[in-house]
Amino acid sequence: MEQGAYRGFAVEAIAETLWPTRCALCDRPGKVLCDDCARTLDFIDYWQACPRCGAPWGRIQCDHCATDALLHDLTPRLCLGALRYTDRTATLIKTFKDKGEQRLAANLAALVARCAPPSWPVWAQCVTFVTATKSARRRRGFDHMELVANELSRIWGVPCERLLAPPRAKDQRALGRLGRLSNMGDRFRVDGTPAAHRAIVIDDVLTTGATMDDACRALEAAGCACRSLVVARV
Repeated sequence: MEQGAYRGFAVEAIAETLWPTRCALCDRPGKVLCDDCARTLDFIDYWQACPRCGAPWGRIQCDHCATDALLHDLTPRLCLGALRYTDRTATLIKTFKDKGEQRLAANLAALVARCAPPSWPVWAQCVTFVTATKSARRRRGFDHMELVANELSRIWGVPCERLLAPPRAKDQRALGRLGRLSNMGDRFRVDGTPAAHRAIVIDDVLTTGATMDDACRALEAAGCACRSLVVARV
């Protein structure tokens, strides 16, 4: 083992002794997401979800599809999610992106991979992601979904490419449904001409679908067909 590797191992051992890794949900030492919490996450039941848009409880009558069609004349876009957006899910995602626990990227990528049909990674020429705003990236020090996309790329053996420029939009978190839709209109642009013609686009949370819809529209206008996945859906 080289001297640099020894030094890195020693630093990691000291850090783990002083600040042991703890589960983001139950605070148990050992892993950033312990096995017990991983098994009891708020998974979306495929048989209860809307077959048109993927909303968790829309199998019989989907409020998301009905609202979009009535108010905005939009064709529902299928976006599959791994988890329902509950308090536990929110804690997991916020620990990752707002508290800097970047090691959770691997866990979240595994969840996203789990909810995708087996044909999707075969169909895709690349994995891409909804980019964070410049201010969010400065605040966090990283683009959280880029980390997840890189991990998903490794799981599937599909290249990861940054296709979208940072959005020119305000922070979505304080906005309601209509505010989000108007805020995100035409806010994404594609960097250059995508080499890939088929991309799987990922994001952390889908609330109204405005962000994902606008990101996919920008890619489709540049000639790149899209399928979309998220960690969690409201």
